[in-house]
Amino acid sequence: MRAVDTSRLKQLAQKLQSEQEMNKSIEVAQKRQRQMLPNLPKVPGIEFHAVYVPATNVSGDFYDFIDVGENLIGIAMGDVSGHGIEAGIIMGMAKKALQIYAKGRPSPKETLSITNEDLAKDLDGETFVSASYGVLDTAKRVFRFSRAGHNPPFLVNPKRPEKIIEIKPNGMVIGVDKSGKRFPLVTQEQEIHLQSGDLVFQYTDGLVEAPNKHKEEFGEQRVKDMLVKHYNLSVIELIDLFEESIHSHYGERAQEDDITMIAFKVL
Repeated sequence: MRAVDTSRLKQLAQKLQSEQEMNKSIEVAQKRQRQMLPNLPKVPGIEFHAVYVPATNVSGDFYDFIDVGENLIGIAMGDVSGHGIEAGIIMGMAKKALQIYAKGRPSPKETLSITNEDLAKDLDGETFVSASYGVLDTAKRVFRFSRAGHNPPFLVNPKRPEKIIEIKPNGMVIGVDKSGKRFPLVTQEQEIHLQSGDLVFQYTDGLVEAPNKHKEEFGEQRVKDMLVKHYNLSVIELIDLFEESIHSHYGERAQEDDITMIAFKVL
């Protein structure tokens, strides 16, 4: 009779225990990320909605609504390069840094610049954070906006001369400029005077880059077409429609990248 290899059994048991501990840690991380999701702002005359759809248990996407000051709401969105636990850790750092530096600062450019100066020195040169950040003045109905290499949001309103406009100030991703000197020179800030009916829609690249079974991306043009066609929906209905459309586009394929969307509409 062949002797039982107890050392081999111990190795298998240790491996199983390690995998179980890792799975438990991932579950805890996923729960913590969900708990970090902010409540939607409640402002008379403005509708808000947001959705966060991670591709895996731990996401590199984030969004946030920040209390900047009286009548000022910071609206942040970001996407860390890469996936998994490492991206999730960097995501937490970036989100917290933005929260801290946004307080009392009405300038999104200044907030992003200071955030880059803080984070860039701790990143490895291969990991970057794209971000968009705007400050909404709910009293004056003014939206100040800057980008750190992130997808430009869309402003939609059939009453304007152009039904749909890209909000596209120049900017660079967080983490490239470790000195902190180039970032504020490259980054621009755009000021938009909002009017009744304005819809602002922001998203991460997981939306437009989602492939179907033929490897065709969902695409920016499809997003624009849907925003114009379904403009009259509430922001909740609109984002729900995007969720349904993206799942239909993927079909039976597994979601490959995190998807986050934010929309607000001036009534």
